[in-house]
Amino acid sequence: IQQIMLTTRDLDRTIGMLSPEDLDLEYTRFDTIEAQTQLRQIRIKDIPLSKKFKQILLKKSDTLLPVQSLSVEKGLLKRKNQLVTSVTATGKTLIGEIAGIENIIRGHGKMLYLVPLVALANQKYDQFNKRYSELGIKTSIRVGSSKIRTSKTKSMRRTLDSDIIVATYEGLDYILRSNDSDLLGQIGTVVIDEVHMIEDSERGHRVDGLIGRLKYVASGAQFIYLSATVAKPKLLAQKLNAELVEYEYRPVPIERHLLFCPESNKIRLISKLVRDEYAKTSSKGHKGQTIIFTNSRRNCHRIAQALPISAAPYHAGLSLQERKKVERRFEKGELPVVVTTAALAAGVDFPASQVIFESLSMGIEWLTMQEFLQMLGRAGRPDFHDRGVVVVLATPQKSYTSEQNGTEEEIAIKLLNGEMEHTDVEYGEEEQMEEILATAAVTSSKRDLEAIHKGMLANYSLKALLSRLQKKNFLNIKGDTVTLTKFGSIAAGHFLSVSKAFLIRDAVLSERRPVEIITNLEFFEAVYFKYAAQISTALKINMPSRVFQGASMDIVLEGENLSRLEMKMQDQILSFATDFLTCGCKESPYCGCPERLFSEKIIDLRVDGYDPIQIVNYLEDKYGITAYPGDLLGYLDDAIRNLDAVEKIAKAYSKKDLANSARHLKKLIVG
Repeated sequence: IQQIMLTTRDLDRTIGMLSPEDLDLEYTRFDTIEAQTQLRQIRIKDIPLSKKFKQILLKKSDTLLPVQSLSVEKGLLKRKNQLVTSVTATGKTLIGEIAGIENIIRGHGKMLYLVPLVALANQKYDQFNKRYSELGIKTSIRVGSSKIRTSKTKSMRRTLDSDIIVATYEGLDYILRSNDSDLLGQIGTVVIDEVHMIEDSERGHRVDGLIGRLKYVASGAQFIYLSATVAKPKLLAQKLNAELVEYEYRPVPIERHLLFCPESNKIRLISKLVRDEYAKTSSKGHKGQTIIFTNSRRNCHRIAQALPISAAPYHAGLSLQERKKVERRFEKGELPVVVTTAALAAGVDFPASQVIFESLSMGIEWLTMQEFLQMLGRAGRPDFHDRGVVVVLATPQKSYTSEQNGTEEEIAIKLLNGEMEHTDVEYGEEEQMEEILATAAVTSSKRDLEAIHKGMLANYSLKALLSRLQKKNFLNIKGDTVTLTKFGSIAAGHFLSVSKAFLIRDAVLSERRPVEIITNLEFFEAVYFKYAAQISTALKINMPSRVFQGASMDIVLEGENLSRLEMKMQDQILSFATDFLTCGCKESPYCGCPERLFSEKIIDLRVDGYDPIQIVNYLEDKYGITAYPGDLLGYLDDAIRNLDAVEKIAKAYSKKDLANSARHLKKLIVG
């Protein structure tokens, strides 16, 4: 309370935040981030661009936005490398497009536009296709989830001879790791969107490695790095060898509101907020629409169903067709509300006027400052809205685990008052060795290898790790020449860590079944009780929704508990136990066998011709459990990639029958 009073200096507003029953937004406002335009805006007709391209830009506006003007002044059209940091909705994407399209027209080469998420790649692919086809410019897409054939698979151009290639980081890196960079042809522009992912604890090493490899194979290209949230932009620009284009001002003001309320009040408050917002129309003629961020996919569905206004869940577990339907409806203004997860914040490109934080966590982890800023930046678009609204709903004393630092109301104040924290980029030995193998796929020169890794953000123990990789039979070193062995090439091309590559090799040498090898590598665990709410009510406990979470199955299978459930549920749970909980291990069901056997069942159903939606229907009917088609699609794609690695490693070690079995299984999964 003291912190709020110090920030607002207003007792009535502080009381409004603590007692939001009447929901008077005048009294819940934490602060307002004002809009400012402090730069001269360049007229599009004055920019040295080709006539036809200029005509396309003039359809949208006569002038560039401030950050775009600043980029042009700092050498965008002189092929200068740039790191552009600016909040969401200030026009960063168009900076990459201006450089890329003009470089295509001038004959400098194609544009690679790289993003972290498949959802974002699909959006950009559609936008570029629509916008630039009249210039005769062709656009292709390269993402990971393109191998499974279903009745609804959309026809998308995937060839590498297009003028624009939109790809996920991994989708493009696969081409480099497979030593196929020549297929890309002449590259004039590389745009790395969401470049702050370079500091991500899980994917950062791959983003860093990808940039290093691209600088080597496309040394003459112009590199444009885009981000809304960077803690130390000057330092990052220096390390990327790019001119910093920094613009801190928002195009429209944002009101930030803080409400303290119990969980039981959240739906009622959200209902009023979204209805009130949709009833408003901006001076640009657009109705107020809302993005609600929550911490789980199941909550996306729960909240969307509970609201008294049309709302749709949106997350990576949905099929591509389902996500596109939501995107189209929201873009047309037909859908007032989208409920999504924090995990998809970077891929949610909806023109929303209001953002509501129903939760301040991602899963069971509190949001970081970077994630919070990324999400609140989604509120208010200059082409659509006069202002943006951000509402943080914090439940006092709430935390998700006993290990979490702080409670939700403390985290809310910290995030609203906080600043970005810089984290030094460091990788473990496994990550370093993976990147060394990947880079050795694009050059056999030890000198070049050293130069590429010297230019990366993290420090590499290159000499020691090269020696270790040689001892492990991943590569050979002779003088200044570094060559990958067959085993090393397979590891690099399939994004395998050294330990994972050894797991596959040992399983191949032991001649284990391909399906057993791949299900030991990765389980399918994103499975939920379809009737979790009914089970919780019957047993009078808060039942975890995930089937493989903690003691979920132990709880429902306990004799007295099982007898309290409806007969149909009992039969379904017993069917699950019969099929997956009969391994006989001492640690059962915590031995990993249930997850592996269940994963085999998913593979078997796909082999029998079931598509992801049909698999979900089967699981619901037989076991009373459910999953998301998008998650199943992702798992099956990973299974194909792992089977490809199994096949190639089996060939490398002369296990011909096993290689044939892996290839046959892979073909059946593709469909």
